[in-house]
Amino acid sequence: MAIKVRVKDYLDLFRFSLGILSCIALLVAGFIVYVLRGEDLDFIEFLFSNGVINIQGIIMGMISVLLLASAIEAINDVYDVETDMKNERFDRPIVRGAFTPEYVRNLCVLFFSLSIALSVLLVIFFQANAVIIFFNMLCVFIGVGYNYIKRTGFAGNMWVSIGYVAPIFLGFFLLKPQEDLILLNCILMLIATFFLATGREIVKDIQDYEGDKASNMNSLAVRYGPMKASFVAMLFFTSAIISATLAGLFVYKNLIFWSFLVALIVILGITSYTILTESPVSGGKKARKYTRWSLWWALAAFFFGVFFINYPN
Repeated sequence: MAIKVRVKDYLDLFRFSLGILSCIALLVAGFIVYVLRGEDLDFIEFLFSNGVINIQGIIMGMISVLLLASAIEAINDVYDVETDMKNERFDRPIVRGAFTPEYVRNLCVLFFSLSIALSVLLVIFFQANAVIIFFNMLCVFIGVGYNYIKRTGFAGNMWVSIGYVAPIFLGFFLLKPQEDLILLNCILMLIATFFLATGREIVKDIQDYEGDKASNMNSLAVRYGPMKASFVAMLFFTSAIISATLAGLFVYKNLIFWSFLVALIVILGITSYTILTESPVSGGKKARKYTRWSLWWALAAFFFGVFFINYPN
């Protein structure tokens, strides 16, 4: 029982479900570039024979992303421990006393270091685009810098959202996209993810409204009220939908993509209704879960839609 509880503590600390989502996002992004180059619609062939990076390099990239995403989640818990205590966030291991902040901080330093080292090895031994090293280091800077920018509120939301696009960016540039159509899709997917993530971060602040107010945080919910913050979150959700729609109009152009996009719109519609009609704590908690689903559905739209693109050979 003690081992089971300890494993749960680590799973809650690093939010491995989001880490797995990040790894899948990396594979999806790389596969999209592979298909848009005019290669066969064969995911297994992409993994083992994509002409740019072999399966060992892909696995190394996934581990790098998993370490990076996990460390960013954990270091946020270190910085937010006082606020989380006031919000009674006992889903956080540090708050419930499972780990000390110092222990988690040291783990994060280890994970960040390993993630950067792996990205360097990808460039040296697997000829990956050197830009991934810069972006990896940027994400580490974002994770560490969150402590200093979190009280700015909205700027902090956008700051954290860059971390969401990191695995997609890495997946794209592992295969060195060059053609205009590929770059357009990459940009639109990155923008859609960024807008969706920013909306999610605002929703999380709405959930934490009471504790953030007591801690003198400058979140949108504290500064302008949960209702106005909800409308800002909806604005970002709408921007994400518009970006994805542009990808559907100019790149995907198929029913599968549109079907997933409609489902995403429904999820975000439910999310918006929830934060508008329920109390900040209960509504924010539900909406936070819905926004996690929205990230999966957005990723599914781009992935499954690519199988039905009429791309030029």
